[in-house]
Formats: sequence, C-alpha cells, structure tokens
Amino acid sequence: MQRASLLAILFSVILTACGGGQGADRSVSPDDIRSADFALLPCAAATETAPCVLVVAGGKRVLFGTPAGLRAAFDGKTLASLDAALLFSLQAADLEGLDEARNAGWTAGRETPLAVGGPSGLRDVVAALNKAYEMSDAQIFVETSPKGGFGAALLGVLPGEGDAKTEVFNTGDLVVTKLEGADGRAGYWVDYGGKRAVLQPCGMNLAVKFNEIEAFTLACGEDAGPQWPLGKVQYLVQGASAEP
Repeated sequence: MQRASLLAILFSVILTACGGGQGADRSVSPDDIRSADFALLPCAAATETAPCVLVVAGGKRVLFGTPAGLRAAFDGKTLASLDAALLFSLQAADLEGLDEARNAGWTAGRETPLAVGGPSGLRDVVAALNKAYEMSDAQIFVETSPKGGFGAALLGVLPGEGDAKTEVFNTGDLVVTKLEGADGRAGYWVDYGGKRAVLQPCGMNLAVKFNEIEAFTLACGEDAGPQWPLGKVQYLVQGASAEP
C-alpha cells in the first residue's frame, strides 16, 4: 500500500509538470464540437498568468495563448488541425509553447503553415523561430516526410501586428478582433453566431473596457466574471445553426 501511494504521488507530480494538473475538463474534445457550434475548450497548460483556451466555432479551431506544455495539453491531431494561434503577449510565459504547437502540429500532419497573430514584435519572433528550426525541419523532412511537406513546418503571420484594434482572423462567420495595449499585451473579441467571447489576459483592461455588447468574458479581477484558467467547456452556441 505504501509503494502504491508513492507511485500515485509520483504520477500526480509528473502529470502536473506535463500540464495535466490544472483540473481542466477533458470530457469534450474538439471533434465533439459540431460545425455550427461555438465552444471554448479548456487548455490544461493554462494558468492565471499564462492563459490559454481553444476556441472551436464554425468548423474552425483557433488557439488563444501558447504557454509551455501545449504538447501535453493537446494531442498532435488537435495541434495539426489548428487554423490559427493568437498570442496574448510576447512575454516568455505566453510564448514558450509556440514552438510546441509549430513542431508537434507539423509532425502530426498539418498541411499548411500555422497562421499566428499577436502584438507588436510578432513578425521578428516568428522569423526567429522558423530560422532556429531550419536544420531540425530538414532532418525531420528527410527522415519522416510529414504529410504537409517542408513548407508546412513554418509559422506564418496574420495581419494587424502593431494595430491598436484590428480584425486578425475573419472567415465570414467567425471574426476575431485584436485589441493591443501600449505595454504589448493583446486581448481579443471572438464573434460567431451572434455571440461574443472576450478573452483578456491579466494586466490589461482594453478588451473588456471597450466591449459594448453582452459577452462571455475570461479575464482577471473581481468584476471580470469567469477567471483564468477556464475549467470546463463553455458553449456559447450549441445544437442549432448559427444566426446569419
């Protein structure tokens, strides 16, 4: 019994270190979300100071926040299926998982470069990451030939870097608007089916302050509503076609 208890404690420590100790609800996977639904799925790598959430809406998958531990928080298939990754800041805690999303998604079958959006300085960060992995990409390509080919390993840059307020992702029905503060933090409005999610990191207030419609809000502070990290799946649109 004593040995079993020690093993249980050790397993718990390992799970936490790998990003699985946040208490995130994993009972719903992205594949369970229907094409007309709008849902926010917890990210097991998220913390209050390094937020992360997967938005699935209109058949698209957009990851907000890239903290360390994404490879453990999501399987390769999910990382390969991302349509975009949007960053809350370029600080280390918010950025450390971007290379995980890049590399694990590519080797798991992503067929096109992963589009990335975020605050000022993003283009330089993306260029540096792509450069840093050139030799590794070449070796992986020669040895295993990932489905998307060599070019699919890369990160791309969405428009709007440096703009205080701009649409960074728009599929016609799913629209993501970035609001960027002078300190380099970015918050987002995510609109689909007549519903809005406001995603705002700790340390900024612009996304909440300038929002003028009813919305589901993830932020920090006593008056913010739900706090980071998201603990369970949140449906904003479910079971019916999205409003025109």
